[in-house]
Amino acid sequence: MAEKTMTRRRVLGTAAMATTALAAAPFVRGAHAAGKLNLAFWDHWVPGANDVMSKLCKEWADKEKVDLQIDFVTSQGDKLMLTIAAEAQARSGHDMLTMPSWYAAAQAENLEPCDDLMGNLIGQYGEPSAAVTYVGKQAFRLNLC
Repeated sequence: MAEKTMTRRRVLGTAAMATTALAAAPFVRGAHAAGKLNLAFWDHWVPGANDVMSKLCKEWADKEKVDLQIDFVTSQGDKLMLTIAAEAQARSGHDMLTMPSWYAAAQAENLEPCDDLMGNLIGQYGEPSAAVTYVGKQAFRLNLC
């Protein structure tokens, strides 16, 4: 039986066929092509604030084709803090939670670094204040110790 060897010509030919097939395929974007996102925000005490937040998030989700679920968690009885701690311990729950800036240090090992995102934002809008920089970086400084 003849043994097929991998040649440069064969690799390039296969890659060209795959590229042609992908280019010819129509782009179909489903109703929720970007996936699902589950958010938890602080249940604001200002009347109507939650409605405004929901509206802004829904506009974004519709534009980006994201299936968005929003929960508003009260801060009464430290419910928001307890939710953050419980979901961190369970390693499940909301994809994103509103977190008071001073509370980030306690959850440093559960937070996703966003240095690349911040680099882009700083390039576009300029440096944040020293207080914001300190609070944003303290969690990761504490985590490295």
